[in-house]
Amino acid sequence: MNNKNQDVSARNSKMGLRKLLAKAFLPPPTQGRGGNQFPEAVVTSHNGKTYRFYSDLIRDKVVVVHFMTLDSQQHFPSLAHLSQLAQQFWDELGEKVNLYSITTDPVRDTSERLAAYAEVHGIPAGWHLIRPSENDVKTISSRFARHLPQHQPKEGFDLRMVHCGNAKTGIWSAFAADAESGKSAMRVSGLYGGSRPNGELRRAGPVLLSEQHRDKTSNRDV
Repeated sequence: MNNKNQDVSARNSKMGLRKLLAKAFLPPPTQGRGGNQFPEAVVTSHNGKTYRFYSDLIRDKVVVVHFMTLDSQQHFPSLAHLSQLAQQFWDELGEKVNLYSITTDPVRDTSERLAAYAEVHGIPAGWHLIRPSENDVKTISSRFARHLPQHQPKEGFDLRMVHCGNAKTGIWSAFAADAESGKSAMRVSGLYGGSRPNGELRRAGPVLLSEQHRDKTSNRDV
């Protein structure tokens, strides 16, 4: 009886995981879902300029978005990981690719503090450290796919996952912030234009793993 219950529990866990992963890799409810639903929240960059989140930063662009706090960098250095990705697109940042690191702690991460971090660490043009209001950061984050609970260490904000997408075509994907930068760069560059020269739709989503290399207990490579 115990073995039977364990089998049922295992099947339910797998089904639950599949549903979570399927939800995670659906595009945010934007152009691909019948119209823009990203907020027009006014946000501030570390460069001191203000932007409308959707119209100025997202619309018709290939973007890489993740959520972070400066204080969390000592525990999980997501900005250091993202800097490796930024180096892959150094000459294309702000042109083909736009990188946005959005603080989920706008009270502590003031514009001055973000600017100081950017100066010390040499954040290049095309990479913005974004500060929304406390209310707007919740609204903005809710437009992006949610992932497994262990990837949400700070009040439900997804600090260990990176979202990327082509807002013009509605193709979106995600990967772990500490994934190998070369593989992450391939995923982002695959969003250019949304299709290959022969018209075949580019695939967005997790890298397909062979059965022998797939870890059935983890979504670490997602």
